[in-house]
This record gives sequence, C-alpha cells and structure tokens, in this order.
Amino acid sequence: MNRNPWTYADEHTCKTLLNCYLRECEGTFIYEQEDHSYEIPFPSSRAAITGKLTYYSAMGEHEYQSYFIRQQRIDYMDIASLIVKELESSHSTLSQTEKMVFLKKVSNSFHKLNIFLSQMNDRPVHDYISSEQSLIHGHPFHPFPKNREGFYAEEIDRYSPECHTAFQLGYVAVKEDAYVEKWVHEKVQFPDPLMEKVKRRLGDQYDDYRVLPMHPWQYEHVQRVPEIKVAIREGTLQFLGMFGPMAYPTSSVRTVYVPEMTCNLKLPLDVQITNLKRNNTVEQMRRTLQATHYLMDNKCFSDEPYTQISYETATASCHFDDEKLKSMFTYAYRPVNFDTSRTMIASSLVEWNPSTDCYQLEQVIGRIDIEDWFERYLEISLVPIVRLIEDKGVHFEAHLQNCLVTLDEGLPVQFIIRDLEGVSVEREKATNVDDDIEHSYLFYSTQAARERTIYYFFVNHLGSLIHVIAQLCNVSEQKIWQRVDDVLEREYVQTNNQFVKEIRDSESFIAKTNMVSCLLSKGETPSFVRVNNVMHATRRDLDVRKQPVEIQ
Repeated sequence: MNRNPWTYADEHTCKTLLNCYLRECEGTFIYEQEDHSYEIPFPSSRAAITGKLTYYSAMGEHEYQSYFIRQQRIDYMDIASLIVKELESSHSTLSQTEKMVFLKKVSNSFHKLNIFLSQMNDRPVHDYISSEQSLIHGHPFHPFPKNREGFYAEEIDRYSPECHTAFQLGYVAVKEDAYVEKWVHEKVQFPDPLMEKVKRRLGDQYDDYRVLPMHPWQYEHVQRVPEIKVAIREGTLQFLGMFGPMAYPTSSVRTVYVPEMTCNLKLPLDVQITNLKRNNTVEQMRRTLQATHYLMDNKCFSDEPYTQISYETATASCHFDDEKLKSMFTYAYRPVNFDTSRTMIASSLVEWNPSTDCYQLEQVIGRIDIEDWFERYLEISLVPIVRLIEDKGVHFEAHLQNCLVTLDEGLPVQFIIRDLEGVSVEREKATNVDDDIEHSYLFYSTQAARERTIYYFFVNHLGSLIHVIAQLCNVSEQKIWQRVDDVLEREYVQTNNQFVKEIRDSESFIAKTNMVSCLLSKGETPSFVRVNNVMHATRRDLDVRKQPVEIQ
C-alpha cells in the first residue's frame, strides 16, 4: 500500500472509536458543513477533539481527515483513554480491570490491523475464497474489530484469513460410545483418501472410533487441558495428526472452507475474536439445527428464485459431562451449494482497499450503473426478507458477514443467507412446531424478533452498503436511502405488508452498543441505542417542502 500501515491503522482505529462513541454515548458532535470542520467535546477530561471530515454520514459512519486536541495530533490510545474516562463518569460500576482490559483489546486490534495492512496486496476480489479473506478492516462500529487474543505472532500469519492462508486440519478419533452426532438429512462424509489415512493410523481399532475435524490451533490447545489428557489415557480420544485436504479460513476466522469437501466447517476455536471466545456451545448448536429443520419444513424462500439459505445440516462432538469441554470439540457442517467462482461475501464489497484506493464494490461491478446495481440488489435481498417476515414471521441475523451475493458480469443474481444460529421466529406466527414453543431457543415475541432484523439488516447491512454507494455516487446517504424507501413503498402498495409499514413509520431504529457492552463486560448480552431512521426523516423533510406557503 502507498501509505504507512502503522499510520493508516492508527487513523482507522481513531475513526471506529469516535464513531462508536458518537453512536452509543450520545456525544455532542459539532459539524460545520462549509469548511468540514468538526468538534467532539469530552467534558470529563475538559478536552475536545477537533479536525476535518472527508465525509459526513447520516448513519454516523463518518470519515475523518484529522484528529487534534489543542492543535496537537493525537493517536488512537488518546481517544480510547478519553472515552474510558467519559464512560467512567456515567457508569459508576466500571472497574479498573475492565478499563485495562478494554484498552488492551483496542491495542491488540490496532496491532493486528497493522499486520494485515502490511501484508496486503492489490489482487482484486474475484471469488468466494478471495472475498472471505479480504476483510482487512472489519466491523465499522466495533471498538476492536481485529482483536485476536490467544494467537501468538507467528499464529496470526498461519491462521488469519487476512493473511491469505490455508492449512490442513487436525483429526481426533472419538470412541464410538462418546461420539455425538445430529444431522438433518445425512451424516457428514469425509473424502475417501482422508478416511484411508485414519484407517491406517487406527489399525484394528478403526471400527471402534469416529472422526472429528479440528482447527490446528485448537488441536494443539485442547491436548494441554487436564481432562482431555485423562480422556487420551483412557482411550476415549486419539489425536491422529494434521493431514487431509486444505482448509481456507473465512472471515469469521474459526469457520473454514474445504473445497475438496464442498463445505464450510464451523469449528470451535478457544481464541478471543473481537470480544468473545468462539467455541460452539450446546445451546448454539441446538438452535442452529432447530433453525434448519424449521426453515426447511416451512419452505422458506421457496417462491423466491433469486434468494436462498445456506443451511447447517449436521453437528458433531465428543460427549463430556462438562459442557464447556464439549463445546471445545463441537463443530457444524454447512454444505456449499453455490458457485464459488462468482459468489462473494457481502461484507467484502464495502471494504476499502488501501492498495488500490477504492472500495471493492467498485472493482467488482465494473462499469455497471451503481444505483441500478443497488436496485437489483434490493429486489433479491430486501424484498424477499420483508415478505418472509410478513408471511411467516422468520428473521435472520442478516448482517453483511452473514450474507453472500452471486454476480453475473457484475450484476447480483443470487442472494444467500447463512449462519442459522441467529434465526428467530415470531411466536405468534410459528407453524409446524412439534416441541413446546415456549421452551425452544428459536421463538421470540414479535417485537424482539423484528428488532433483530431492523438492526442486523437495515442498520448494519444496508447502513454500511449505502455508506459506500453514496460515496461512489457522490451523493448523500439520504438520497440512497430514498431508493430503499421507494422499494418498500412499492412493496406495501402491492402486498399491504405490515412489517414494511412499521419500518417506514418508525422514526428511529435500534443499534447494538458494541463499545459500551464490551467495556462493561456485557458482550454476551449487549444493550441497544436508538439511531435515526434516515428514510423517515428524509420523507418528512420532503413532505414539509411540499406544503403550500401562505403569502400574507
């Protein structure tokens, strides 16, 4: 890249911290449109950050040119410290440990971003693997999107998707009576050459064991756990080594794509990625398979030829009385049923590529009119999602990293939603349910389920996509949100969709407080704040302008 990676990483971390602060803490933001100057006061420190914006965002995803306090250049740690002090004054329970942990994670994320930037290349995103491994920056509203606590320096290069890596998995043989497997249609099948190696290593004991794949980092890690050492001595587990087909780490780090098996494997990884360790709990896996069963039984998107679901169809693990131990072995199997040569993760499209000085969306679509592209994108994503909600009350955590788009000469022709752990169903609309709805992980009140779609799809997904499209079109975000509102209005006129009416009538949406929740150690149960519904505000302003003026 042309710029110094350290400087770029610092400026980007400053940006995400300030945007999180402004969204979550209702911080005062003074912006002068004429000269693009801004000021953000921090009363507890009796200081104010000033500078220039390069882009003002209606959704709060501002782009900054500079950061100063009293005309002195500041860095990301200065901003993080100001934020901590400000939050300390409003959260009396904030401990010294929580403050230090927060600052450490911010620093960890900054250093990882610097590494990834240093290893960047100008190769364009062109297929599934390249898109999954292109997310250098990560979540724009997270205080430490690239935090990787648990990986040593050499392991960052070896296991991070941002380093364009691939590796063989470890394989663990589990005694038949300790092996746990659940599937929807059929069991997981490993390639014959791999199973031949397993057979050679187990010899006469082959029929007594089943096989679990494992991330190579986890493979080494679990063998140091005392209870696992006991299981090895007792013969319940045999660690067979690392071999077999190559696996490519995807954007979530712990999920890998195995081309030879035509699948993704959602593997456990006892590493803190952003703010949480990524082992697979019993509850998460149960919820995932419940979702797969429910979506298939109710034929979701069956009438939508350009919209589909990437299902997790099996989970497997080793039984332990301690569920924490079990979660360290549990994985989910997700068949890949799309064209990997032209399908990309949606979050890769909104990534800025410092090597080429442009957004990857611009590279991918070529000369296609971007507003026409976006209209088509909405028709195969937004419209089917709101129809499914109205008809069946089914909601997805359809943020950018959970969605894929297949392109044909740059145009979107297929929209794919994945990672079914986040599916929720409105209890009042649930059908074809055998189990007790009240005790299922899948069913929510109408309000709770709808708020999930509002945040994950409208605020997170469309918010960031529109942020990029508006810049590429050199227009305000309000103008692009107006296109969304037009699509929703047409849908409402045609179908009387009441969820669409609710969306258009809402003055504000909810947004997750990633920063405050992380600082207060509430990552598992985050809080939410209100953000403006730009569509509603824009429509209201237009209505006001249309009112006749009375001349005295």
